[in-house]
Amino acid sequence: MTAHFAMTPSRRTFLKTSAAAGGGLMLAFSLAGRGAAATPTPLNAYVRIAPDGIVTIVSKNPEIGQGIRTMLPMLIAEELDVDWKNVRIEQALNDPDTYGRQFAGGSMATPLHYDQLRQVGAAGRSMLIAAAARDWGVAPGDCTTEPGAVHHKASGRKATYGALAGKAAALPAPDLKTVPLKDPKAYRIIGKPTPQYDTQAIVTGQPLFGIDVRRPGMLFATFEKAPVFGAKVASADLSAAKAVKGVKDAFIVEGGDDLSGLLPGVAVVATSWWAAKKGRDRLAIKWADHPTSVQSSESIAARAAELTAAAPQRTLRADGDVDAALKSAAKTVEADYFYPFIHHATLEPQNCTVEIRDGKVEIWAPTQNPEPGRQLVAKTLGVAPGDITIHMVRCGGGFGRRLSNDYMVEAAWIAKQAGAPVQLIWTREDDTRHGFYRPAGFHSLKGGVDAAGR
Repeated sequence: MTAHFAMTPSRRTFLKTSAAAGGGLMLAFSLAGRGAAATPTPLNAYVRIAPDGIVTIVSKNPEIGQGIRTMLPMLIAEELDVDWKNVRIEQALNDPDTYGRQFAGGSMATPLHYDQLRQVGAAGRSMLIAAAARDWGVAPGDCTTEPGAVHHKASGRKATYGALAGKAAALPAPDLKTVPLKDPKAYRIIGKPTPQYDTQAIVTGQPLFGIDVRRPGMLFATFEKAPVFGAKVASADLSAAKAVKGVKDAFIVEGGDDLSGLLPGVAVVATSWWAAKKGRDRLAIKWADHPTSVQSSESIAARAAELTAAAPQRTLRADGDVDAALKSAAKTVEADYFYPFIHHATLEPQNCTVEIRDGKVEIWAPTQNPEPGRQLVAKTLGVAPGDITIHMVRCGGGFGRRLSNDYMVEAAWIAKQAGAPVQLIWTREDDTRHGFYRPAGFHSLKGGVDAAGR
C-alpha cells in the first residue's frame, strides 16, 4: 500500500492563502518540543525534515499516471532548496481543510499549483534562514542557502536543515504572498529531467495500486448490476451463489436512481475474488423492467438528428442571417458528422477497499476526485463526512473515468453489510458496461457558395 501522512495542526498558528481555482493552501505550523530532534520535524503540512537531512514532502493530489506525485513535490523542493536525492515523497490523505481541493483532471495540476507550492517551499526556506540568523545573531538577509543548509558567508558559519528544523518550526509563519522566490536561472530541480518517484516500484511489481491493498480479515466482493442503467433486481438465486466454496454471503442491494451513486444489484462476498466471481455467475438474476431498457444507439442517433433539424436551443454566436444566405446561394453543401460514446478503458478496472470499525469508515480508493466520493459515501451510509478517511491510492489510469466514485460507494455499502473489510473489484465486462463514457456528438453542417464560387 502507499504510505500516507496525516498532519495534526497545532493551535499555535494557521496561515491560509486563497488559490485560483477551487482550493486553498493551509500551512499548519507545529511547535517542536524537547527531544524533537531525534525524529523528523514537521515544518508545515507539506514538509518534514529529519536530523540527517532527509526531507519528506507530501504530494497533495491523486496520481493517475501523469507524474503529479513527483512534480508537485519538485516545486516545493526547489524553493525549499534541498537536494532532490534527499527527498522522500508521501501521498496525502484526502484532507481539503489542509490541502484545498484535491483532484486530478484536465491536466491542471501544474497551472493550478505552480505558484502556491513554490511559495510553500519558499516559506519553509525563510523559516530555516530565520532560525539560523537568530542563533547567530545576524540579519536573515545576510544568510543564504545551498541545498540542505543555511550559510552566513561573512562569518563562515553553516547549519544543516536537519539541525535547524525544530527551531524553525517554532517561529511565526511568513506570509506566503511576500516570501521571495528563486530566479528561474537558479533552478536546480524545476525543468530538469527527473524520473517519476514510483517508477522502480512500478516496474518491479511492488504493491502501489488499489488492487494491491490488503487489510486484516479482508474479504473480496463482486457486484452484479443490470445490463441497463438503474433496473432493480426482480429475483436472484442467492442460495446457489452461497453454495460456492469460499463464498461468505450474497445479498440484494436495493440502490437508488442516481447513476453516479449506489445502483441496484447483487453483491457476492468471498474469501477470494475468484470465489466471489464464481458465486456471481450462479445468481441467475432476473431484472425488473426499467425505462432505460428502451434506449439504444439507434434511438440516440435518431434523437440527435431530430434535435439537429429543430430550431437551435442555444446560440453561442450569431453573424448575419445564415438562413437568408443559404437560400440565396448558388450551391449549398450539407454534411453530417458523428462521433460515438467512447469507453475510457482504464488499464486497472474499478476497485475500492473499505474497512468500517466503530462507526469510522476507512477507504483505499484509486480516485481522481476523492472529496465528492467522501460526501457520496457519507450520504449513502448515513455517517458524518468527518468520520470517513480516504487514502488516495495510485490509479492504474484515470482519463476522467475516476472523477466519478460509484465503485467507492458500492464498496462502502457492501463492507457495511458484510461486517468485514471488503475489496470490491469490477470485472472488465463491468467496467465496459457501467463506465461513464465520453459524450457522443452529432453535427450537421451547411454551407453555401455564390455564383463566383465564394
